[in-house]
Amino acid sequence: MSDPYSVPGTFIGRPTQREDFSHETATVSLAGESYFFSGPARSYGRVHRGMGGQPKLDFDHRKGLDKTAYIILGPDPHFFQYSSDLEDYGEIADLYTEHDVERPSFLYLGPNKTFYTRVDDGTEKWELPHEIVRRGLQVTSDAVRSAVDSLWLGVGNAWVAQYRDNRFRFDLRGQYANLEPVLRQKQDQEVSINALALNVVDGESYVCVFNDGDVVYEAGSARFDGKELEAWCEQNFRFTQRLRLA
Repeated sequence: MSDPYSVPGTFIGRPTQREDFSHETATVSLAGESYFFSGPARSYGRVHRGMGGQPKLDFDHRKGLDKTAYIILGPDPHFFQYSSDLEDYGEIADLYTEHDVERPSFLYLGPNKTFYTRVDDGTEKWELPHEIVRRGLQVTSDAVRSAVDSLWLGVGNAWVAQYRDNRFRFDLRGQYANLEPVLRQKQDQEVSINALALNVVDGESYVCVFNDGDVVYEAGSARFDGKELEAWCEQNFRFTQRLRLA
């Protein structure tokens, strides 16, 4: 029987029930009214209607049969999961097929078919405006490798880049206005980002999970429950920079 949330498309890879996904990094996605929060303990959200089945999904990975539910949402109808239609992202499909990728080390599908992805051996692919390549990836246009660990993309060419030394830089270009002062504060405090989603359809809503345990968000058109998100973060992230009082 096929997964309840799977759709026909390019076969990339599929997990088996015997695999252990408890070590996997949690991810967050926002795309207009759709959202999906994927974690080792629980994954849930409201996905694009064209993905088949019910748009509302909820998986308890500790008690249920589904041990992982990794979904990355791009602008509707684009998304990635274990079996995805990636015909508009040929470079991603080719890379994942070549490296037999079930789940990439990092993937973000931005507006206007922009993307950044990296697989386990460090191979990277991206389709980005020149300015983000220069200032975010900090490489020249002909480069094939960067020092980026994560690159999140938003509307209006907004971006946030976190590097392998856990520093991050950003240019929100006037979008996601309430997030900018928080990013500046955490940057000054040398706090790293655990997960981030800039809504790839509007320039207002976002979710940002910091490694000190702080979670900031604007639900906007996605209309997710903030308290439920906060509880999910406690379940699915390890906050190694959180201050613990003796």
